[in-house]
Amino acid sequence: MRLIERLHKILKAAVMPAAAAALIIAILWTLGAVTRPSKRTALGVHTPREIAEAKSLRDIKLDTKHPPVVYRAVNYGEGRSGTWYPKNEAPILNDLVKEGKLPPVAERVGSEPLVLEGVEGVGQYGGTFVRLGNSLSDIKGVHDTRFSCPTLVRWSPIGYPIVPHIAKSWTISPDNRVFTFTLRKGMRWSDGTPYTADDILYWWEKEINDAGVNPAKNIPDIMKAGRDAGTVKKIDAYTVQFIFPRPNGIFLSLLGGPAGIPLSGSPRHYMQQFHPSLGDQELIKKVIAAKRVGSKTTAYFAMKDTLNPDFPVLTPWIYRTYKSNPPQIYVRNPYFFAVDTKGNQLPYIDRMLYEVKDTKMISIASANGEATMQDRHISFEDYTHLMSSRASGGYELYHWYNADSSVYLIYPNINRRIDPARPETKYKHDLLADKRFRQALSLAIDRVKIIKTLYNGYGEPAQCAPRPESFFYEPAAFKSYTEFQPDRANRMLDELGLAKRDAEGYRTFSDGMRMTFFLEVPLVENFSQLVVNEWAKIGIRVIFRTRSRTIHNIEQMTLEHDFDVWWSNNEYIPVMAPRFCVPHSDQAFYAIGFSRWYKLGGLYGDPKAKQSPGAIEPAADHPLRRALEIFERTKEESDIVKQRAVFREAIMLAAENVWTINISTPPPLLAVVKKGLRNVPRTVVCTWEFLTPVNTGVETYYFDKPDNSPGAIAQMKREIIEPTQPPDAVSSAVMAASTVAKPAAKKKSLLGGFIQAAILITILLCIILISVRHPYIGKRLLIMIPTLLIISVVVFWIIQLPPGDFISSRIAQLEMSGEKVDQDQVTQLRKMFNLDDPVPVQYIKWLGLPWFVTFKPADAGLLQGNMGRSMQNQKPVNDLVGDRILLTILISLGTILLTWALAIPIGIFSAVKQYSVADYVLSFIGFIGMCVPSFLLALLVIYASDAWFGVKVSGLFSTEFAVRPEWSWGKVIDLLKHIWVPIVVLGVEGTAGMIRVMRGNLLDELKKPYVTTARAKGVRPLQLLLKYPVRLALNPFISNIGHIFPALVSGSAIVAIVLSLPTVGPLMLESLMNEDMYLAGSMLMVLSLLGVIGTLVSDVLLLALDPRIRYGGSR
Repeated sequence: MRLIERLHKILKAAVMPAAAAALIIAILWTLGAVTRPSKRTALGVHTPREIAEAKSLRDIKLDTKHPPVVYRAVNYGEGRSGTWYPKNEAPILNDLVKEGKLPPVAERVGSEPLVLEGVEGVGQYGGTFVRLGNSLSDIKGVHDTRFSCPTLVRWSPIGYPIVPHIAKSWTISPDNRVFTFTLRKGMRWSDGTPYTADDILYWWEKEINDAGVNPAKNIPDIMKAGRDAGTVKKIDAYTVQFIFPRPNGIFLSLLGGPAGIPLSGSPRHYMQQFHPSLGDQELIKKVIAAKRVGSKTTAYFAMKDTLNPDFPVLTPWIYRTYKSNPPQIYVRNPYFFAVDTKGNQLPYIDRMLYEVKDTKMISIASANGEATMQDRHISFEDYTHLMSSRASGGYELYHWYNADSSVYLIYPNINRRIDPARPETKYKHDLLADKRFRQALSLAIDRVKIIKTLYNGYGEPAQCAPRPESFFYEPAAFKSYTEFQPDRANRMLDELGLAKRDAEGYRTFSDGMRMTFFLEVPLVENFSQLVVNEWAKIGIRVIFRTRSRTIHNIEQMTLEHDFDVWWSNNEYIPVMAPRFCVPHSDQAFYAIGFSRWYKLGGLYGDPKAKQSPGAIEPAADHPLRRALEIFERTKEESDIVKQRAVFREAIMLAAENVWTINISTPPPLLAVVKKGLRNVPRTVVCTWEFLTPVNTGVETYYFDKPDNSPGAIAQMKREIIEPTQPPDAVSSAVMAASTVAKPAAKKKSLLGGFIQAAILITILLCIILISVRHPYIGKRLLIMIPTLLIISVVVFWIIQLPPGDFISSRIAQLEMSGEKVDQDQVTQLRKMFNLDDPVPVQYIKWLGLPWFVTFKPADAGLLQGNMGRSMQNQKPVNDLVGDRILLTILISLGTILLTWALAIPIGIFSAVKQYSVADYVLSFIGFIGMCVPSFLLALLVIYASDAWFGVKVSGLFSTEFAVRPEWSWGKVIDLLKHIWVPIVVLGVEGTAGMIRVMRGNLLDELKKPYVTTARAKGVRPLQLLLKYPVRLALNPFISNIGHIFPALVSGSAIVAIVLSLPTVGPLMLESLMNEDMYLAGSMLMVLSLLGVIGTLVSDVLLLALDPRIRYGGSR
């Protein structure tokens, strides 16, 4: 009998695991069967037409003899009779004119407008252009440059010709020394004030050459000819001259790029009131107090900000509504100075809307059709996905010519710093500075294999040099040391004295010391491991590492890096920015020390070059010194043929010395263009120096079917007339006199104030009542105070632990430049963040304790609800967090409710039906739920929703509703279609865990004597279950609330990134990655506060649920 019982137990013990295993196998098989491709589906065989189309897209041909041009030259003498004369405007602006809020279009544009015509002709008004960025700074940088072009001249779609823009015309003296520009009559700033030569003169005299604004009077490179600065001369109101002591042949080319933007970015009438010496001193004091800055200079530049809704600009779209978080919106400029050939004021598109997504999600979002036109942050690694999603995403994929010759360029640091305490740094310096070492590394790379691996054979082995499409093309430089010759590389390394090997087979330094180099990869990782593997085959140990930009920048500035990875810049016309062969800027990462010496005037004997700690003078016979001399000579020539003849030597020096190591020619720059967006050229040369895509004529883009909702139209009208100011805004007399109506002063609502006061009083009374009736809660409230105090000390100590932070990195960068103005910036940064104070004093100020003595707003801190400013952008942390916290709370509450709604009944059922089939199934599902990472589940849900139901669920709204400010049932339904995803994804893991907790707790309660007694007395099972066991089983469940609140905020960061949600989690993660310690510290305090509040909430709920606590706590 015992034997049979033992066999039964053994079989039972074996059957249950076997059944569980069979269930797992069945579920996995079912999932595989559901998600696998259908056997009936034919393989993706492309038709000859599709193959021909793909080849045509990739075959980019530049017609330099007949280049496309969007600029149209007209005869301004025709006046009002000209077809181009301003006569029509967008309906939104026309309505404002009728309402008397704007002057007529002809008065706003002027009699000599810029005339543009898109590649597909005249367009129509309306619509919202949606674009994606990876951060707020990315949005600002792109819009201020690549979608604005506030320059005197501009480049055309494939580069040349350079055409007029802000300037109507120009003349150049035969010796390339005097450049005379004629401005447009009637042209105005965005606030309606005339734009004249006085504005350019103000930039030159009152900013660049004014000690209050520019203490060291650092002259921009664009205004230098050799060692000497040029000057600016006003001829009349609409004529200005740039005069140089020596020929400056590339001045016009630079003027159309980023270097030319500042010249037309200083509205005299607005900025003069904030000028340190010329401005209104009382107004400046208000700015210093409101912006919490430490000097007049800093206050000046705080107001000279395109994110200041009052700041006048010359761009097609202007920023009028301050928002600390995305989406950021720019509306049309009513005073923009351009028209089309029919006299319609440009731009056609009403507004720009920028959303923020993680960099790696932008390609996916673009493939989903979320962007109107996206050419930035589009990775070629997603090429197959982008090409195959064109139909479903409703877009076309344009292939633009990339003027940058490399998207992955290795920069050996020939200026490697030598540290006497570390002997290996001397060896590294000597090797990196030896061209034979660099040549050997280049020869050791099997470029063909890498190109096949990553780009499926798209591209060819090449060094970073002008390509065949460039007028500066040199075949020998293009292919220099790109052959795969590992045997030759090994011989070269042996000849350098690196023949010894260690136990792992890697080469050592000549004295046998271990040799390890580091390849710093801040952004682009795709080639890194493959390159490192190739170098390992010739015995060179290189470790690639991706670190934060802060640490990476510090290493760069201090010359501590071995190899850097970045991309190149405009080798199509290399004389504009020849960093691949001339160390003329800090972005020539192979010789940063030489570049500093050059920028400080070292080539001309300026003593500042010898005084700067970061500047290194190249030897008289060094090839890079010769390259700098050649560059100076090239800049004197304006004729491209002469430029090529002079500059060829610098290109060939780079070919021989291998200053940089490239892998492949770059793939085309991919531009996702939504179907229905017109006037976007298919052939474009892309580069930062052309401010692409502004060289394509973004003002002329238009929609086939423009659509703006009534709410969007009303919002745009309001924004054009009434800007929304930031919390620290300072009003000025200039805005009061502006021709654009000023916003009405906001009156404080008495009713609103009464309601707020009533709510606060009610909450306080409830807390007092509960504390008096239940001392248990009172004690908890008292404990909260020292708890938060201790937490604040710990948090502040933690944020002081890392070796650097964003400000320290910035200060290190400024200090290495050795300029007085930069030292002033250092002082202001230190003062703003109290970096010169002892740590205890910093902590006291961070808390806001001085406020209790001074009651000054500037002394407010955490105790007053002021979380300080972000180190990265100096914006108030309260603003950055404020908009995100509501969505975070909404998702968190939804997740908690979902978790409880599912976990409690399922846990009860599992406990009551212990060891039943349903219990095993639910337990299995619970274990799966706890094991699957939330971000992976999010990706699966996105895929399933799109593949099975055709619904794209990333973000909060689909593009159609995201651009509509007003709410409707359609928008509510669209929100519900999206918001369930993060709630379900975040709730699955928590629900699974809570089911197990509830089940275990209830089982424990059901085994207690009082339950047995109640059953014996005949109490009905359901009544018994709900009256005590369930309530008591909820105790640990409720206690868990304390860490649920902060966990949902911080733990959902990756999920929020995957789903593109503007919640608090990604902001905290970004602050940690950027080492923005004040923002991170404030966020940690918020999480701690949530934890403490959650604990208090759980205590209150336990008080209500458990009579033992209620009565025991009252004694």
